[in-house]
Amino acid sequence: MSGPSIAVASAPQPRRSFLRTIVPSFFILMVDGYDSLVVAFIAPLLVESFGMTPTEMGRLFVSAVIGSIIGAVLLGRLCDRYGRKPVLMASLLLMMVTTYACAFAQSYEQLLVLRFIAGIGLGGAGIPAIALTADNSKPEHRASMVTILFIGFPLGAGLGAASTAAVISSGWEMIFIYTAVACLLAVFAACLLPENRVDLPGPDTEPAAGGGLRGASRAFHPDFLKYLLADGRFWPAIWAWLAFFSLMTLTSAMTNWMPSLVVSRGGTPENAAFAGALLMLGGIAGTLCSIPLIQRWGPYFVIALMTLVGTGLVVLIGISFGSYLVLATIIGLMGFCLMGAQLNFPGTMVELFPPLVRGSGSGISMAIGRCGSILGPLMGGALIAANIPQSSLFQMGSLLSLVSAVAMFATGWIRRRAKLEESPSAHVQ
Repeated sequence: MSGPSIAVASAPQPRRSFLRTIVPSFFILMVDGYDSLVVAFIAPLLVESFGMTPTEMGRLFVSAVIGSIIGAVLLGRLCDRYGRKPVLMASLLLMMVTTYACAFAQSYEQLLVLRFIAGIGLGGAGIPAIALTADNSKPEHRASMVTILFIGFPLGAGLGAASTAAVISSGWEMIFIYTAVACLLAVFAACLLPENRVDLPGPDTEPAAGGGLRGASRAFHPDFLKYLLADGRFWPAIWAWLAFFSLMTLTSAMTNWMPSLVVSRGGTPENAAFAGALLMLGGIAGTLCSIPLIQRWGPYFVIALMTLVGTGLVVLIGISFGSYLVLATIIGLMGFCLMGAQLNFPGTMVELFPPLVRGSGSGISMAIGRCGSILGPLMGGALIAANIPQSSLFQMGSLLSLVSAVAMFATGWIRRRAKLEESPSAHVQ
């Protein structure tokens, strides 16, 4: 089956116009990354204040992720239909208001509901930013530009974790207020973004005034999944989604429970927050180092190799070495491999999905990954509450990264064969 084609304005975007897109979008992803994980950074304070059990803490982690799944699917579809920028602005405003309200939560239940609503905005903020960056990038640089954009997510989380460690004595309420201020700055950044231009060929095209995507709405009918998975994209998408789901299950459990793990091994709250920063900053380093390899050999096999190496590191971190320095080093290396691999996934979404369904495809992909983000913290909380030894916990986690590596290798193999069949002399990306 084959879907309708989209002609995106192919004239190279002026450098100033591209920078006007990538710089604000990068900052927005930084804020998105920090707000997504701020609860993990202050988890010990919240446990002390509200008397939460590990299972309740896991539910709090998951509440924002459930909201983000809804936001990714719903707002991803809306940004294809009505334009990227309006949806982005609405998402950021929702994040700001609900994060600010978290500072005044009087009970665990109130905090749970507020983080769920904030999650809807968190899920919707990244998708328009991905689509805008892809729409305004040259085709040959599109995947790498989106990958670079997504470095903003762990960079924001890492810098946010370090900042939280510095001001954690001010209390969890002030941390939420600081995060809301960051969301407000992201709203101002979004005001600087241009709207994308997408032209739909065919008799049912209705160009939208102002260059928005309203012309796409006539082609955006209920069976859009047919177009999403057309032209040989079905099996690559299935395998890629399995890889993303498995890896996100593992990394979300690691990210949310790593601070508590450090404390359980005798670390201070400052050590715990810094460990979260190391995980994220390691991911940034891994992403930057992998970009030249991906430009040479394509994303799939590079991601598979990084995930495979990360499998061994997950097993290694389960061993108690009695040294915070050794633990921190392993955490950084694990971030390099696993978080670095994860950050390359958005580039594969852009490569797989055409502009007509780019927001929807990215939203569905992110939603599938975030389903793993739900399972990870819940599974981690349940296993920790069951007093399972840490070495066994990390051995279980290594199976998830192994599944992800195999699935990503399968994605690359199918894509490689398909491109060779289309043109035996073509360079395989």
